[in-house]
Amino acid sequence: MEKRRLAHAAGLVVLTALCWAYGFGLFRAANGPLVDAQQRGGARLPEHHQTADTAARPGGDSAALGDSSDGIVTFIHASDVHISRFVAAGGVVHFQHLLHTAVPLIAPRVVVVTGDLTDGKDRRRLTSTQQADEWAAYRRALDGAGVTRRFNGTFYRDQRGNHDCFDVAGFDSPANMYRTHSAVGAAGYSLHIRAPFGTYSFVAVDACPRRGFARPLNFFGYLDARAMRELETRIDEASGSRHLFLLNHYPVSTMVFGRHGRSFGELARRVSVVLCGHLHQLVGGIGSQLQTYRARDGYWELEVGDLKDHAVYRVFAVDHDLVSFVDVTLPLPRIPMPNPDLLRAAAPARLPHPPVVLITNPKDARYLLPAHEPLHRVRSSSFIRVLVWADAPVVSVAVAIDGVALAHPAEYRGKRERPADADAADSDDVVATPLWVAPWDPAAYDDGRPHVVAVTATDAGGKTTTARVPFDLAAAAPAPLRNAARGGWIMRRSFAAILTTSATASYLLAAVLLVLAPRLFLTLRLPRSATVLAAWIARRAVAHREAAARLHRLRAALLRHPRRRDAGLPLLKLALGLAAAWARLVVAVQFTAQVHFAAVGWLFWPAYFFTMALATLPIFTGRLIPSAGPADAVGHVYAYGIFIAGDWVPLLDSWSYALASVISLTLLLLYLPLAAAPAGLFCLSPSASRLPWHRRLWMRVAVGLFVAVYMALPVLMTAHTYG
Repeated sequence: MEKRRLAHAAGLVVLTALCWAYGFGLFRAANGPLVDAQQRGGARLPEHHQTADTAARPGGDSAALGDSSDGIVTFIHASDVHISRFVAAGGVVHFQHLLHTAVPLIAPRVVVVTGDLTDGKDRRRLTSTQQADEWAAYRRALDGAGVTRRFNGTFYRDQRGNHDCFDVAGFDSPANMYRTHSAVGAAGYSLHIRAPFGTYSFVAVDACPRRGFARPLNFFGYLDARAMRELETRIDEASGSRHLFLLNHYPVSTMVFGRHGRSFGELARRVSVVLCGHLHQLVGGIGSQLQTYRARDGYWELEVGDLKDHAVYRVFAVDHDLVSFVDVTLPLPRIPMPNPDLLRAAAPARLPHPPVVLITNPKDARYLLPAHEPLHRVRSSSFIRVLVWADAPVVSVAVAIDGVALAHPAEYRGKRERPADADAADSDDVVATPLWVAPWDPAAYDDGRPHVVAVTATDAGGKTTTARVPFDLAAAAPAPLRNAARGGWIMRRSFAAILTTSATASYLLAAVLLVLAPRLFLTLRLPRSATVLAAWIARRAVAHREAAARLHRLRAALLRHPRRRDAGLPLLKLALGLAAAWARLVVAVQFTAQVHFAAVGWLFWPAYFFTMALATLPIFTGRLIPSAGPADAVGHVYAYGIFIAGDWVPLLDSWSYALASVISLTLLLLYLPLAAAPAGLFCLSPSASRLPWHRRLWMRVAVGLFVAVYMALPVLMTAHTYG
């Protein structure tokens, strides 16, 4: 009998080990695209050592921040347009106003849009596909504004977001209308702005899945080894640039990065700012400032609010290699602006726009880039420098520091000019540099304390804008942004690590503690006899009730204890000890229930095989790309990735499905053993007539709602979406 029990336990352990070994093999296969073939074989590619000219790095020259408008490059960043054929607000009408109001006002050298150009959803907002009408409207807007022809085709740059690759089998698929209707039409790009005072580079990456699934399986992005090789090449080509801006639809926190020769962190040390979108300021204000400084790698990551609902765009200026920006909201009468004409919306008239004020010197202390900016120039500067864009003549620019107005008024030193790379045949190829300067003595504020400069600009129409910037001339690192509750916490996290770690750890804990350990205890410690098991459970139940009775008496005594000021700490310790004792009792009760559950074969074995199936079988299978042919449409969603058409797609969305499945499994494995036990077995109430909490009506209703809402509805949604 002893040998039989040992054989049974060993068989269970071996079967579990085989399942997990097979699951680990699936995990490695799913992550294969992230690893370069040479590294997969154990070889390490040689490290790259930068040998760029020191003139391209901070401190390489002594250009002064005087009163000249030379040395400035400006550009606009916008994202998440979401042109929709079904939503009668925002979207295309906001985009039209960006092109016909904001772009003529700012007159930058470049406009970059980081994805989600169209919405790609159906009328009910449930399923997704590329809508030809939406892409046609996007192209009409570009052609109507004439932005694609300016500066020999380098003025307006766009890229894909996850909505632009919904239901797209591959980049060359006919469903990929970005390829034919966008300004760039390529999977990423490099753009180098070469000015007399230096080169400034923009590198865009396409982090959309190589196979674009229909929603909801299309939220996270990734760069596989091949994409990392392309990124590495483009960053190396920009080695002589004074600043490198990396553009991606997805924030770094929502990405999975492969590796070719160097990791993303190693490559990112060459990057000054990562520009992204995707998160739409989230909800409830928790994403109103989705920004973070990656101190280890030395770059800022700045997510811009969406154009779709919030009508936000961002204006950047690089002034003598100091990077500054300001967020601007389109001056619409209502946001989001109603659009009853949907995709038929005509090009709007230019709206009156309040002045846009951007202070470039002194540099905002919150957004310093010590590894990339010549911060010493601020200390040696002789003028406060401000860019003021206005659609009417500016009548005054007032400057104050710490609430005290400067002795000398600001003066205009700006210009509108045609850069050397302008198209000689295009009269619109003009860049505005509306610089205002005011003399100052930086030594008066170089005292190691933060100060605030405020600039108020008023135009002839009476429109006024005030900008305030904190600065600290002694700072060598960015001042704390203190935006954890407004999006900073989200931007600093790695959701790849969070999802994979939490899903794996919770799965192993549930499998070991709730399934394997009770069964092994039952097999090795208790003879296979219903009488012996019943006697053991009865003894445990008596012990549980006696322990509960003692804890109830102790709780009653604690509540009757007189409240004295000197008894606060002892009472707190007693209350904490009581809580810990209750926790130990609950764990003991749950373990007894799990052992009873493990003894019921028709309950245990389905739970065991479902637990093993999570590690070895697809969570679901369906037509993940409905627009593709039969061979490319059907895919299998495993916990570790998605297997479709003979390839693995290491998309992080599958881990979110795995985590949801593990949560469902854990909650059911905690409740079902209690529900399957005899009615009064684990009653811990002081009143013998009261039902245990897990038998009460409210608990049954809660479990029913959980099964219906958390489990049944997602299953129905998945079946509706993917078949």
